[in-house]
Amino acid sequence: MIKCPYCGVELAENANFCSLCGEPLPKISEDNPAIIETRKKQKREEELSDFQKLSASQKRKIFHKISAIILLSGILITLVIDFVANKTITWSKYPASISLVIFINVTMATIWFRRYFLWTTLSFLSVSGLLILLDIFSGDSGWGMKLGIPMLLAGYITIFILFKLIHNSRQKGLNIIAWSLLAAGILSLCIDGIISVYRDDGQLFAWSLIVMVAAAIIAILLLFIHFRLKKVTDLKRFFHI
Repeated sequence: MIKCPYCGVELAENANFCSLCGEPLPKISEDNPAIIETRKKQKREEELSDFQKLSASQKRKIFHKISAIILLSGILITLVIDFVANKTITWSKYPASISLVIFINVTMATIWFRRYFLWTTLSFLSVSGLLILLDIFSGDSGWGMKLGIPMLLAGYITIFILFKLIHNSRQKGLNIIAWSLLAAGILSLCIDGIISVYRDDGQLFAWSLIVMVAAAIIAILLLFIHFRLKKVTDLKRFFHI
């Protein structure tokens, strides 16, 4: 019995082709190892789909085009249905505005993928404009400027710092979970404080203190375990998954 050099299946001694993968069996010569490696590489490339062969930039452009078709067609359909049913634009302005801002953010992320600070800043401005617009649609009570934008700013800053910490970490393991817990605790404090100031109830922090203390304790334990590990250990190795 002989083995197919491409897939490893056992074959008859006089076989010319593999019965499983269909590859022709090479003749015995000194060049066989190189030929076999070349054929294996070609087979792996043939098994890849057209989408998998694309570069990361090409995949982002395809995602942007698909998002544009879905979101812009959704905006048009909701506006037409609303106008036909009510003879004016009423409820459709809410999903249309949200879909438009999502499309703007997807476009910015596609164009300025590597320029994190730029598209994060522009994303914040676009979403802030959406909150003000939704506030105007709902009666202009002022929650967009007083409540929505401060909470949004706290969220963007916290998430941006978290991603910078993760990106700059040499050892990625339990410290990622620890940073995320601390970020969640800090964001809880910000949200609780902003809501308290908006409501003007005299109590600055309430539930967020419990969240922050619990997150800080767990984060400290995780950081201690992480930096006490003798070897660089990622999450998959540490949890054996």
